[in-house]
Amino acid sequence: MNWLPKMRLPRRGAALMLMLMLCGLAPVPTPATIGAQGAGTPIAATPAKMQPSPGAPGIGDPYFPLLGNGGYDVAHYTLDLDLDVQAGSIRDATASFDAVATQDLSAFNLDFRGPEIDAVSVNGQAATWSRDGGELTVTPAAWLPNGELFQTAVRYHGTPDVDETDRFQRGWWANGSSIFAVGEPAGSDVWYPVNGHPLDKATYTVSITVPEPYDVAANGLLASLARSTGADGNPSTNTYTWENAEPTASYLVTFHAADLIIATEPGPGGITVIEAFPDDLSAAEQHLFDRVPEMIAMFEDRFGPYPFAAIGSTVFADTDFDAALETQGMISYDRSAVREPTVAHEVAHHWFGNSVSPTRWQDIWLNEGFARYSEVLWAEAAHGPDAADAALRRQMSSLATVSRTPNGEGVLIGDPGPDHLFSEVVYAGGALLLDDLRNQLGDETFFQLLEEWAARYRHGNASTVDFIALAEEVSGQNLDDFFEDWLFTAWTPERVADRYALDGTPVS
Repeated sequence: MNWLPKMRLPRRGAALMLMLMLCGLAPVPTPATIGAQGAGTPIAATPAKMQPSPGAPGIGDPYFPLLGNGGYDVAHYTLDLDLDVQAGSIRDATASFDAVATQDLSAFNLDFRGPEIDAVSVNGQAATWSRDGGELTVTPAAWLPNGELFQTAVRYHGTPDVDETDRFQRGWWANGSSIFAVGEPAGSDVWYPVNGHPLDKATYTVSITVPEPYDVAANGLLASLARSTGADGNPSTNTYTWENAEPTASYLVTFHAADLIIATEPGPGGITVIEAFPDDLSAAEQHLFDRVPEMIAMFEDRFGPYPFAAIGSTVFADTDFDAALETQGMISYDRSAVREPTVAHEVAHHWFGNSVSPTRWQDIWLNEGFARYSEVLWAEAAHGPDAADAALRRQMSSLATVSRTPNGEGVLIGDPGPDHLFSEVVYAGGALLLDDLRNQLGDETFFQLLEEWAARYRHGNASTVDFIALAEEVSGQNLDDFFEDWLFTAWTPERVADRYALDGTPVS
């Protein structure tokens, strides 16, 4: 995401595991292997030794204990929404998902802050449900054995009740002429029920109906467009269906319903380049987006193959979003955020954050530090070494500035806390860490590391511990002290001043 503006890392063994536990970085179990489909067992008929239990109301993230849910793993979501764009509301919607139980399951939770629920079913049978805040608890008519495939459907309607003061997790933005859905680390849960944590990625089919003259851009590739006419023979509604076939974290799911011009063209390596813009996009803005394929090609040279079928961009007009978000395959930009470094940043997220997603939100520097450093790499490739040096100096200045503010004081790059996920300590500090690592390893080894990182954890999740281990594996060096110094020591104003000269030049 791009918003407009001491612990010791132990060497090995038991001390390392203690450190991981204290920092919330201990390995997280992977979901159970999908088993054979079953019909479920009535709860009343369950043998005493096989008593099922409810899934946990959280997936285990220490920063956000209620994000995500335990007891199941989602494979695919099918979302079908009928929108009233002018009212900013959902006329009618059904969200269904295919999942596998990862325990004997008597009930399970979904993250859902959305509007009024009309009905819930599991495997075609009506289920009982209750909602407490953002937690929707579903009790199926028959319990679900560990390994069973099951399908859940939730029908709902209304206007999402959002916190307009929290642009990070607001999730639903409507202004009378458009609706768009963005939020991080949460936000999707205001418009569809979801297992809302990056550990449970899934594929998506999203069908959205809007009245004429509105259009819909969303993640993935456009599978179909159905137009209907009214009794008078004039155009009435447009239904766009988008297929997103690659695993996607829920905070990266988006749609933009507005009067748009949607265009596609072939891109590098056979991917599809999609643009979904208002009709008054300026020539300068269009020229910037025309460079997206060039950015893809340059980053492929540094990070390896682009990991998705499409790269799209959509621009919001007349909003107070004031940001950009790397929504997967369809990047979301407020008009104020359409700038060259930001576009490069969001494109690079498709390797770092989207394909390789954080195991826990504590690991967000693996998203934002990498994307911010990619701005430097793009400047270097597109505009030369002087431009790259200027981009690095901006990171130094930003780190120095934020270290004097409440959003930077005492904040650790590797453990910023839930209130400082989007601190410039994470962004600028993470970028400077990577530049220092590049200097220590040399270009050949450094870019080998980034390419191996993107390949080994492609479409999966990884942690800070994983990155440190891989850096040591690829380089053959012990880097514990390096990462302890950068990640787990606060960047005070005095420390920044010690490290960087006042003009932004590193102290030799």
